[in-house]
Amino acid sequence: MTTTAGGATSTAVPGLLLRPVRWPEEAATLNDINNSGRIATGNLEVLSVEGFLNDYAHLVHSDLAADLRVAEHDGRPVAYVRVEWQDELRGGRLHVQALMTRPDASAGTFEAILDWGESRSRAVAAALPADPPATLGAFLNEETPAHRAILEARGYRAVRSFFGMVRPTLDDIADLPLPPGVHVRPVRPEDVRPIWEAEVVAFAGHWGSSAGDTCEERWLRFRDETLNDPALWQVAWAGDAIVGMVRPYINPLDLEVFGVRRGWCENISTHADWRGRGIAKALIARALVALRDRGMTEAALGVDAENETGAPGVYRAMGFVERTRETDFRRPLLPGDPA
Repeated sequence: MTTTAGGATSTAVPGLLLRPVRWPEEAATLNDINNSGRIATGNLEVLSVEGFLNDYAHLVHSDLAADLRVAEHDGRPVAYVRVEWQDELRGGRLHVQALMTRPDASAGTFEAILDWGESRSRAVAAALPADPPATLGAFLNEETPAHRAILEARGYRAVRSFFGMVRPTLDDIADLPLPPGVHVRPVRPEDVRPIWEAEVVAFAGHWGSSAGDTCEERWLRFRDETLNDPALWQVAWAGDAIVGMVRPYINPLDLEVFGVRRGWCENISTHADWRGRGIAKALIARALVALRDRGMTEAALGVDAENETGAPGVYRAMGFVERTRETDFRRPLLPGDPA
């Protein structure tokens, strides 16, 4: 790769250049690339520009000037790559690469952004302490056989899968009781931060959880999430303690893009001390009713397919079926890898 005075980097693909992003002016462009690639491969989720801006406003270990590039083919933006790193609670440092391409991007585009992402990740790693051991990650949420083959040829291996699940109807929702002493009440403004804190605690130790999950930027991202709808949230309390929650939301773009009245039965967690008592199922049932009362006719969620608490089985029991699969690929960042 050759870098020009303006910061653009040539690639092996004729006419394809990688350049710094004009942020936030090009947020809508990146959001469109992201949506077009994922939807073409069957992904259920539509991202809004507002949500995209909120996510990027609260990154922790990712500098948009240094760690983000857009790929242009003959002047048309067709892909982008962003890198960041995090120290995972399960051990090790992960250098994550977000690799997004339009479905009609030229052959070689994915390899070009992967080349840049790997090179930049190695440069970032070289400036950090060598301990803990570093890993390169590529999460394919626009998975194609070609993308998978490219990663595997470079030594990446699939280490985790995630399902997109759908409950195709909101009929026949069981009325499931909460355990004695546990109740749900309307969410007050002063409850929002404790709800975030309880969610972080419940997910600590799950796949992908990191030391940065408790930082202030993550709280601000949660607080400012554009799809937050506390009137829909189902939060279970035992006295003054939060013991479980489901935080549903409705994305208006689902109707606009897919023509479906789909609500998201998402952000499902139970405190470790309260698992196995039916709290999650009872809250999911309440969340489905709340979505139905808002005019939704189906519900969706995403889940770690290998979740150790048995979440996929709970969701199947509540009427959800697998619709899509995404894969987390990783490979060691070897000490001898060039920066």
